[in-house]
Amino acid sequence: MNFVPKMNRRSFVIGAAAGGGGLAIGFDLPFGPSAARASTLSGTEVGIWVAIKPDETVVIRVARSEMGQGTITGLAQLVAEELECDWSKVTYEYPTPGEHVARNRAWGSFSTGGSRGIRTSHQYVREGGAAARMMLLQAAANEWKVPVEQCKAENGVITGPGGKRTTYGKVATAAAKLPVPEKPALKHPKDWKIAGKPLKRLDTADKVTGKQVYGADLKLPGMLNATIKECPVFGGKVKSFDAAKVTGMTGVKHVLKVGDTAVAVVADTWWHAKKALDALPIEWDAGPNANVSSASIAEMLKAGLDAEHAFVGNQAGDIKAALTSAAKKVEAVYSYPYLNHAAMEPMNATALYTADKCEVWVPTQDGESSFAAVLASSGLPADKCEVYKINIGGGFGRRSGLHQDFVHQAVKLAKQIPGTPIKLLWSREEDMTQGRYHPHAV
Repeated sequence: MNFVPKMNRRSFVIGAAAGGGGLAIGFDLPFGPSAARASTLSGTEVGIWVAIKPDETVVIRVARSEMGQGTITGLAQLVAEELECDWSKVTYEYPTPGEHVARNRAWGSFSTGGSRGIRTSHQYVREGGAAARMMLLQAAANEWKVPVEQCKAENGVITGPGGKRTTYGKVATAAAKLPVPEKPALKHPKDWKIAGKPLKRLDTADKVTGKQVYGADLKLPGMLNATIKECPVFGGKVKSFDAAKVTGMTGVKHVLKVGDTAVAVVADTWWHAKKALDALPIEWDAGPNANVSSASIAEMLKAGLDAEHAFVGNQAGDIKAALTSAAKKVEAVYSYPYLNHAAMEPMNATALYTADKCEVWVPTQDGESSFAAVLASSGLPADKCEVYKINIGGGFGRRSGLHQDFVHQAVKLAKQIPGTPIKLLWSREEDMTQGRYHPHAV
């Protein structure tokens, strides 16, 4: 599916899940209080993980980020397995970090990296699906006035004694009024029909048809486009730039300093912004790393290898004595270069800032960290900020919680042009120059 959240947080949370008497179900997380329980917004009960619409669509909320690795589908399968729903009716959406914080981190970790997305959350998302199933069963049993043990759920349909039959969509509103089971029993993996099975991924169709909207594709009404140059030397700053040289170029709207270290051009199109930025005279103060080079780095590494006193991680025997007495010595140097994450989609974020609200649309591996970056750069409190996650065109850690520089930049730009959405998209050259590289080692 293609899910681009609405700008209003309240309408995002309610969304399709709550319309027409739908149900959304939440549950306790292993580290959290009852903040994960269902709450009511706009008169319809809304929780956090499962939403069932009257047309039988099942919306599963996924806190982790999708960047091609299958996290969305894998987590949805785990919930759907315990829910006993019809997989063909399953779709998904991302909860927003702002709503997450407002509910005391009800969805757990948003961080996606190190292959931890499923293995650190499978237990509680399965419990969410199981709890939902139990509530739906109980709602049907209450309606039929029969013991819940006489009811069975399968493929989104509930059957009972005497040929009774109903569907999840029909009992969702009643189920929403029931208490959420705290530790529901889970199915044995040998009985799984959805989880772990080679089903069609939820995000594939939109990707192959071009319907999927990535951060670089996003368009908002009245939006302007920006690109940026950060000092090419880490630790350096902007010394000066001559905006007058490019302000008359086609489409250019603004030439702005971003913090102490970068300059951006804002224009009607991204290409116009890039052409102007390429033509903009910028003088840099390279700072303390001005003289760092490949040669100086190589010398530093050699000094580390030759050091008399070095950190030893593991030691077995006396290596110096063994080398001194060896009949034959073989010497080799092993080197590992700096490596860029080099994601297919360059870093980007779209920000809309006003005096009392800051919203950011961003492909991120950690929505919470992006949210923290928005708070820090906007200067606004949490209840006046929001982040809307977009599926990622490659991450590999560059969009993780450790690296949110592009979010800070987008917000700082938007603050200088309040009321106008600003889409900041790095050029490929900037993306390579400003990489957070894998360390060089010898």
